[in-house]
Amino acid sequence: MRKFLVGLVALTAMTTGLVLAADVGPKMDVAAVRDALTQKFPNEHVAGAHVVGNYALLDWYDQHSSGYGTYKRVSGERWKQIDWGGGATNVSLLVQHGVPAAVARQLCSGWGSASPC
Repeated sequence: MRKFLVGLVALTAMTTGLVLAADVGPKMDVAAVRDALTQKFPNEHVAGAHVVGNYALLDWYDQHSSGYGTYKRVSGERWKQIDWGGGATNVSLLVQHGVPAAVARQLCSGWGSASPC
């Protein structure tokens, strides 16, 4: 039983470290946009969040599915969802939803193999 608990704690620590490593951008903005998602969808979790200026891209998952959410800052720390989907997105789809192309490229970069783009 003890080995199981130690393994569970180690796995939780590794998973938490990987999740936190996926966040990019100012910590306050990352926290605010993560909070915007969980307020609207309390059963979903954020695997990572990239914030560039007034735009954010989140990689979310729940018990049954996963996908992405695109957000735009509307005022101060308030974020509004501008796109949402299962699976992955791409730079051109982000641009279609009003994200400037240079920002969309930044939002989609640096995710590694678990990219929502």
